[in-house]
Amino acid sequence: MKILVAMSGGVDSTVTAYKLKNLGHEVIGCYMKLHGKPNYHEENIKKVEKVANFLQIPYHILDLQEDFKNKVYMPFVDTYKEGKTPNPCALCNRFIKLGKLLEFAKSLGCEKLATGHYARLENNLIKTAVDESKDQSYFLASADKEALKYLIFPLGEMKKEDVKKFASTIEVLKSFATQKESSEICFVEDTYVQVLDQFMDTKIPGEVLDSSGKVVGKHEGY
Repeated sequence: MKILVAMSGGVDSTVTAYKLKNLGHEVIGCYMKLHGKPNYHEENIKKVEKVANFLQIPYHILDLQEDFKNKVYMPFVDTYKEGKTPNPCALCNRFIKLGKLLEFAKSLGCEKLATGHYARLENNLIKTAVDESKDQSYFLASADKEALKYLIFPLGEMKKEDVKKFASTIEVLKSFATQKESSEICFVEDTYVQVLDQFMDTKIPGEVLDSSGKVVGKHEGY
């Protein structure tokens, strides 16, 4: 089966590509450039290239920065402006990874799109991953149902610690097992307020109220 694998340079997508290649599938890697965070892409692309060379698979670099800005980045800012809490990862999965990336996979003639998400698919329904502490099914909940037909999540049945252990047994992939995990929003450097500062005044002090309306403190803004 011809499968496009979303590769980020992290251990999850790396093990995903490795497992699928070892199962005999025709694997193609793809790294997505989603934002202009300084010094972010260069290092990750080197890692993807290292894995692709090791697995002897082709890989592509897909520039989706404009789509990401329109569908994820600016909605993130606008939602905060409205006083609400955004979920950029859910938007990214729906419109970018399971939208634009899936379109690219189809253009290459791929039958499936694989990602390193910790989630499971059963009867075209998204289910919780075996490793509930790393479960990402929530962030996939808004995915288009038609897109789900093309998706596979090879890590859905694995524990994160086992994924790392697996990578550590392969000499070329050992460094991936020990690298720092990403847990923050990918386009945020230190704090989301730094992003908002570019578009709005975040220094808007006010009162903090409890559920009964009683003033319990003050805040400086965002």
